[in-house]
Amino acid sequence: QGRGAPGCCPDRMPGTPRTAVCGGTRRRVAGKTAEKAVAASRALEGRPPSGESSSYRAVYQGQRWAELPPDVGVLICQCLGPRGVLWLVLTGGRARDLGLRNDIWRFFCSLRWGRFANLDAYWNAKELYLDGNGWFPRSRGQRQRPCFEVEHIRLHDSPCLTMDLRITADEVIAVSEVPQGRGAQKSKLQVINLESRKLQQCLEVSDATINCCDVGPDLICIGSDDSQVRLFRRSESGYGLACEYLCASEVNDLRYAREDTVLAVRTHHNRHPAGLDLIPLGRPDARVSFAGGSTVTRGKYIHAIDGFEEGCTLSGVACSGEHPLTSNFSAMLFDFRRSQPCVVDLPVTSVQQGHPLGTMLWPLRAGRAPKVYANLLHEGRRRDRGTIAVVDFRFPSEEPCETLELPDPVDDFRCFGGNIYAACSDASSYRQQLRLLRCTPGRPGGEAEQLSTVVEDYDPIGRGPREDLKVFTVCHRGFAVSYGEHLTLGRVVEPWRPQLT
Repeated sequence: QGRGAPGCCPDRMPGTPRTAVCGGTRRRVAGKTAEKAVAASRALEGRPPSGESSSYRAVYQGQRWAELPPDVGVLICQCLGPRGVLWLVLTGGRARDLGLRNDIWRFFCSLRWGRFANLDAYWNAKELYLDGNGWFPRSRGQRQRPCFEVEHIRLHDSPCLTMDLRITADEVIAVSEVPQGRGAQKSKLQVINLESRKLQQCLEVSDATINCCDVGPDLICIGSDDSQVRLFRRSESGYGLACEYLCASEVNDLRYAREDTVLAVRTHHNRHPAGLDLIPLGRPDARVSFAGGSTVTRGKYIHAIDGFEEGCTLSGVACSGEHPLTSNFSAMLFDFRRSQPCVVDLPVTSVQQGHPLGTMLWPLRAGRAPKVYANLLHEGRRRDRGTIAVVDFRFPSEEPCETLELPDPVDDFRCFGGNIYAACSDASSYRQQLRLLRCTPGRPGGEAEQLSTVVEDYDPIGRGPREDLKVFTVCHRGFAVSYGEHLTLGRVVEPWRPQLT
């Protein structure tokens, strides 16, 4: 029955039985949760459920909270869940004391975020849970910006760029180009401890630049200009080289899929795309290669790949592809279990859609399936703002896609928790700066909010905007952004805790 229909009671107090549908499924679920909380509270206080006979009430006499083992109360709260416990604390004094126990809310945080729960950042685990693991704090009903403990690290002594970053619950993985300067030097794989923010391990890898990296269970995959895909596995003494896979040309991008397979994008020496390789780590002899411009890729040349937030899998890989004749870029969805893996091919940067010739999709990031996001990059046009295209593979259309407007040009961005986190160059400042912005697709107003500012105090050593690479990554624990020889780490802390400088 709809609102105002006979039998509907919109003014019924929470926790009372409902015999009619009031306001849809969400209200019914809230009502049932409240009923469970009230019933649990009556049991904890030694009171019988409402509506029971006097003989049933007599059984309850003497069964007070003091006689109930504390472990049983904790189990009751765990079964109720966070929403039920919030109702429970409103029903009585003893129930309130139980529902506000820190160990109960630590359990809820660990259940929701696992190893990524920022339990060491908050004194009160309940506040951590309500603040969305520290990323969406609220004060007096108003949403605030998250607070970070920021530290700057110098990764390289010689002029050198970090080419790619990955962040886990415990570590930051950074790979670099070959340092400039005198003497024989090699590109490096560096592991930084996220807790101590100290360099944990540094491995010299190759005489060629490492372009990309990805992480899996106790392993790191990297791809480099010497046409090698290298796999490093963790042991008690740290990461060590486990195996190498030679490709037909330079490796410019790669992803590790949950099927224990590496997807590698190959390029020529001039960075023009060459093809795509699938390397099963358990059976490298069963490698599959797709040439760029073939019928398998619908005549497109693959520039970048990414897996969705739920995890990279061979059944759903997002790619950006370039048409060889028109130079228009498309957002593509691949299912590599099929003989014809390309299942969706959506043009995004065509002239007919209002984009100037030469507009690229870079970088391309996959969000929550089935949405992907890509920065609209045009090197020949001066940009004062950033524009990110939003592509939903559920609704294929050749019409201009939805876009997100950011106040500054985008250097790099990531999808995290259904939001867009972008590292943008602050064009309005006389000093070189990086601003960390957050944009929520579909949010009313659609304006990006600034979370943090990173001041770049380094010398680009003659590098132009194209060569001055900045890389950004983010997870529940915080963020990392590289610029020049430096790396900035930001760790989530309580909003009212003073930020260390």
